[in-house]
Amino acid sequence: MNTYKVAIIGAGSIGANKPDHIDYPNGPNVLTHAHAVSAHPRTELMAFVDTDNAKAVAACEKWDVDAMYPSVDVMAIECKPDIVIVAVPTELHYDILMDILDRPSHPKLIIAEKPFCQHGHQAITTESLYKDCNVPIMVDYIRRFSPGHQEIKKQIESGKFGKALNCRVLYTRGLRHEGCHAIDLMRSFFGECGNLLFPKMRKENFINYMSLPGIHDRDGQDPSLHIHYEFEKCNDIIFQPCDGRKYGIFEVDICFENCRIRLIDNGLYYEMYPITEENEWGHKSLNYQLTDVLRRETGLNLALYSLINNAVNFLDGKEQLLCRAKDAIAVHEILEG
Repeated sequence: MNTYKVAIIGAGSIGANKPDHIDYPNGPNVLTHAHAVSAHPRTELMAFVDTDNAKAVAACEKWDVDAMYPSVDVMAIECKPDIVIVAVPTELHYDILMDILDRPSHPKLIIAEKPFCQHGHQAITTESLYKDCNVPIMVDYIRRFSPGHQEIKKQIESGKFGKALNCRVLYTRGLRHEGCHAIDLMRSFFGECGNLLFPKMRKENFINYMSLPGIHDRDGQDPSLHIHYEFEKCNDIIFQPCDGRKYGIFEVDICFENCRIRLIDNGLYYEMYPITEENEWGHKSLNYQLTDVLRRETGLNLALYSLINNAVNFLDGKEQLLCRAKDAIAVHEILEG
């Protein structure tokens, strides 16, 4: 069977260089694109591209790669990858993606880190130009590739949990930077976004969320905000920020008609609380008995491998991409109104 050649642009934390004790070759967690590509039997990691020579050297040594380049143009000529992963800072995505498109030889697939581009208009332009060149784009909203999150989505769609009554998202480090993960997850679970309910206005009138009071726990341009959203299948979703300078948190708590679901530990686990017909006070309530609460791993620590597997199956003609540019554009539209 075919082996697909892969180049990674950006040898930073998500691209290749997590600390060695956290992510390393043959380790139990797959937390970088380099690890995912190296571990998959159908992909071959050919090259890193980074303007920081020290990062590129460290990535090559860690993942046993021979080729590194300071820019896209030489890599595109010498390497001719089938898959290019864009893992540079978000503000550089658009320029890098345009640079790839300017080369005479195009890859078969682009994988871009979330939130795809810095601005929605850049995302729309990029998706259109790549579509004209018949080069598909997938975006790493990582929970789309987690088996546990996929199972929850499947059960929501089946009606097993009943109607979603409300949902609360606890997050840190910016609505754009980290909150975008939750927005994409809400779209995956509950369909399209309707109104922005807090501040008290419709989302089309939500001109500049940067001007709103919030927690500046990442940088001054991306506050963590308290926002109230309405989605198709859940009309009461609260995004509640915490101060990421104290500690990081990303948790989702959903009350359905038939149970309660909590995604905890940054999404590594989910818990399902069933309903008991009679508690200690004689009325119906959620069951918190440890013997009855279901707790399972979501597989989020291996989701990057699942992403690469989805990419390979897509190129083989066996699967659709689980998260495409159009999904990322929808997140941009929600963030920017």
